Amino acid sequence: MEKRVLLAIVLSIIVLVLWEKFFVPKRQPAPPSTSPAVEQVPPAPTKPDQAKPTVPKIPTSEAPAPSTPSFPAPAAHTGRDVRVETPLYRAVFTETGARLKSFVLKRYRETIEEDSPGKELVKTSRIEDLPLAFNFVDRPVAALNLAPYVADSKTSVTVSEGQNHTLTFSYEAPGWLRITRQYHFVADSYLIDLSVSVENLGDPWENAPTLSLISLPLSAGGGSRYTFQGPSLLVNNELEEVKFKKIKGEEKFPGPIDWVAYTGQYFIMALLPVNLTPNHAQLEALDPATQMVGVTLIGPKIALQPGVQQQFNYKLYLGPKEVNTLKAADPRLAKAVNFGWFDIIAQPLLVCLKFFNRYLHNYGYAIILLTLLIKLLFWPLTHKSYVSMKAMKKLQPKMQKIREKYKDDKEKMNQEVMQMYRTHKVNPIGGCLPMVLQIPVFFALYRLLYSSIAIRHAPFLWWINDLAAPDRFPIGVQIPYLGDGLPILTVLMGVSMFAQQKMSPTGGDPKMEKMMMMMPVVFTVFFVNFPSGLVLYWLVNNILSVGQQYYINKKTA
Repeated sequence: MEKRVLLAIVLSIIVLVLWEKFFVPKRQPAPPSTSPAVEQVPPAPTKPDQAKPTVPKIPTSEAPAPSTPSFPAPAAHTGRDVRVETPLYRAVFTETGARLKSFVLKRYRETIEEDSPGKELVKTSRIEDLPLAFNFVDRPVAALNLAPYVADSKTSVTVSEGQNHTLTFSYEAPGWLRITRQYHFVADSYLIDLSVSVENLGDPWENAPTLSLISLPLSAGGGSRYTFQGPSLLVNNELEEVKFKKIKGEEKFPGPIDWVAYTGQYFIMALLPVNLTPNHAQLEALDPATQMVGVTLIGPKIALQPGVQQQFNYKLYLGPKEVNTLKAADPRLAKAVNFGWFDIIAQPLLVCLKFFNRYLHNYGYAIILLTLLIKLLFWPLTHKSYVSMKAMKKLQPKMQKIREKYKDDKEKMNQEVMQMYRTHKVNPIGGCLPMVLQIPVFFALYRLLYSSIAIRHAPFLWWINDLAAPDRFPIGVQIPYLGDGLPILTVLMGVSMFAQQKMSPTGGDPKMEKMMMMMPVVFTVFFVNFPSGLVLYWLVNNILSVGQQYYINKKTA
């Protein structure tokens, strides 16, 4: 019985991993309750020799309102690039549409290699696909995505420590409108303030502002199979993570929208509206082959009289998914760091892990110390479990006699077995219940060590130079399934698990014992591509369990 329950617990951990990845339902977005002025209009036909832009199709009216002027759209042009350098990042803007062309994080690299460039968050390259396109819902101003703005700065600006800078882009269509976009940078923050001022130079008109992100996956290959990467939103203070395959056409999310973003395993690009209510958002799958997605924040509809100016304010965050950094930028952004079902457990564990690293200066040692702390906290429970399993083993001969004696009377057999438990004061579930109570902690650690940017590119010892990457000892030869190295740490984990199984009390069922002895092999294969930080935790936990089992066996011998 004990072995069956233990097997069920182990398998349940695997099921939890796979269930959360493939079957956890996402709340289906409902269409926003907006006026007819924000309904979809089919795009105009494109000539065969014209390049079709992949800018998100903003909801538009069936026809422009009578009061909306039909001025010719501005033609696309090739404007200057303006580079902004701060201690944290290097941003490049283009005058064409006043859009973001590049955003490189200086404190994070693309790979672990020493000559690796900084982490680039803008993964699109075509001018039509660049993020931060400001537009309006209605059709007459659709080409504002590529409007010929003029920057007020020289082509390169440096914002030194303790300084700030405002970069202004201006565009004017005579007799129509004047747009001024101002990006405000602070040297020590990933947060950028954006204000967009629109002045009506012609007849009265009504419209709703839009600001769009367009992105490809932030990590090569779409990131980890076990972590989310794609568009996300904070809607009514609830996090929505929408997988690419779930986006059917244009998905609309009613407000209030706290922020919209494109998020990866470790990084995020987010738009936050400032006093733009009511608002809603729209997602669009632009390219199934590359998983390019458009994420658009749509503000309230406004009526603009001649000579009147309206300002729209936003916050932009482009940086790491690190809880404290996100909170410092805006408390609402901290919701972007989510560890799934067991987030309430994983968040305190992350705080503890960072605390240990502050003094140990090595996340590998911090993981070992955290594992030891968890083992000490659960020591009474696991001790009770091992003692109970030991007592159950001693009762196996008596239980076998009862089964043989009452093999034709199941009811009587169960009565005698329960009487035996009461006589010897043994709880049949005493060995497995403590293990069940530990499952949430184990799974929270799994999510934490797999998703936290804290251990990205964090070295440990010897060949383990990235605790977020699979364990590989380089041998200079490509091996099928394993790549260019051997999983030494993972093999040691499997050996430690085998030793733990050999020392654990047996249940008396030879078939079940053989099955349990296969679990180290299953786990070794299962963990071979997991982060080495997670493997390190499991290895240390196994070693501590072996020591605890040795102590109990010696004490109860």
